[in-house]
Amino acid sequence: MSGQQELYDSAPCPNCKGTRFYYADGYTNCKKCGLQQEGILTQRDEDSFNTHGRTTRKARKKVGKVSKIYHGTTATELYLQAYQLILWHQCHALIHTIGLPAELEIVVKDLWALRLQLLEAETTAKPDEDTVYSSQGVSGSDKERDNEGSRVHGVRKNAMPTLVEALGLCYLGSILLRLPIGMGELHRWAVREDIPFIRAVRLVPTVMKQRLPSQYLLALDTIHPLQPDHLRKTIHNLSLFYTHHFAISFPPINAPLLLYEHIRSLAVPIHLHATTFAIAKLLALDFSLPTPGKRQHISSLPEVTLLSLLVIATKLQHPFNGPQRSSRSLIDLAALTLNWDTWITAQEARNENLTDVAHLERGAEIKLTERDAMSMASEQIDDYLDWFERMYMDEDRAAGKKGAYPKELLDMFPTGRSDGSSPRPYSYEEHVGKEDAATSKALKAVVGTMMMRPIVAEDGDGDETAGIGSFYKRYRRVEDLDGVANAFCETVAERGGMGLETLVKSVLQVENMLIDWKARRHKDENIREESEGGAEVGRERGVIEIDDTREALYSDSDNS
Repeated sequence: MSGQQELYDSAPCPNCKGTRFYYADGYTNCKKCGLQQEGILTQRDEDSFNTHGRTTRKARKKVGKVSKIYHGTTATELYLQAYQLILWHQCHALIHTIGLPAELEIVVKDLWALRLQLLEAETTAKPDEDTVYSSQGVSGSDKERDNEGSRVHGVRKNAMPTLVEALGLCYLGSILLRLPIGMGELHRWAVREDIPFIRAVRLVPTVMKQRLPSQYLLALDTIHPLQPDHLRKTIHNLSLFYTHHFAISFPPINAPLLLYEHIRSLAVPIHLHATTFAIAKLLALDFSLPTPGKRQHISSLPEVTLLSLLVIATKLQHPFNGPQRSSRSLIDLAALTLNWDTWITAQEARNENLTDVAHLERGAEIKLTERDAMSMASEQIDDYLDWFERMYMDEDRAAGKKGAYPKELLDMFPTGRSDGSSPRPYSYEEHVGKEDAATSKALKAVVGTMMMRPIVAEDGDGDETAGIGSFYKRYRRVEDLDGVANAFCETVAERGGMGLETLVKSVLQVENMLIDWKARRHKDENIREESEGGAEVGRERGVIEIDDTREALYSDSDNS
């Protein structure tokens, strides 16, 4: 190569892949290896510099990641649909298993439709707004307020409904139909699985559960056993909620039939029915549901008041302790008195007849702990595993469908009993028949051993003998209950669907109402005697006791 040659860039040399060339004597020469090529190679642009090995890909359209779990209003709508499905299952069981009228489903549906009207704002909000589920209690500052979105006696206007509120809707529906259904009976149906409540989320289809957020799935599940007082408070709050927001006037509970069922279940004399309503008449109680705007007490719920009056009537006519009381005549309602030792024995025998010692009591499975497992018999363990399999096993994940667990894994944990036997059968009709027979047997044993009281005529020396209702004892705390009083109140609380402490407080509140009534009566008597110009206002009255009400009870019985 003679002289200085002008170098330029071009396509790579086929021999050495070099890109620097110069032109001489009609040939294009590679500067690196000297390879000659005829003609002039096209010079490469600067943009094409160093393009060897570069790959060009077509730009793909960006697609956002779609979550399988719903959020915001979509999740709220799906939760309400799942909740409505569970509510339908409960109504279906109440009608076809328990035997309640078919109109119950229509009434509960209407109550649920009213609740959905208040929740409409939650399902029509912006899609990106999340609806927060909360199952917390009511703070003290929010209990009595009713501003936009605030709580009214425990139920917030726009709060998502809880699982226990479904039972409350069924209870309110039974009241609207005037059915004699008690809170305790509804609680036992839910615990024994006569109506679906425990792990009600299992009734929701899998395709819906896969898209519900975790907080909504937890709201439809049961982690702890249903406490009676929880159901009682829910019913109380729901009645106030519907009365406040929709001006619903609920009828009084069917107190006569409901009280009869309680008296028969407790195996106490039937004459307590008349005494209970006589005391209710003194206090002008109509057993209506509470209304907002008034101070709420434990005894504000009519069924709690009814059971409290029954306890007071029992303490008046069949006291648990103290001296022997006398009656005024043979036709007195309380001329016969209970033998409380026989009553306790009859209740224990009734419970034994309803309990199979070799098997777990239905409804007790969710209450078991690790300690209980150490002392369980083999049949009881089988009962518990049958219940666990029924409650927690997902059929879709074990049936070989899409998304199911591998067969090799499922074979390591076989389902069903190893000996091939079937789970213990259960029939609601059979259980009710067995319970009715045990109650009748206990009632016959108690009534058959009632004893006659001493008869002291009204014009005789009755002042030396304690009359019916005298030496009335009040219990202010659960710790004050002893012996028969504790056994009786525990039974009443268990059958009535409330805690023992709740019953004791409610009885004390009704007793205070009787004391206030007696004070007003004495005041009216004194005013009347003073207006008549009497020299004596009457006997000096000290602390007013409930045993004074026996006078009004006797006069009420005589007038009737």
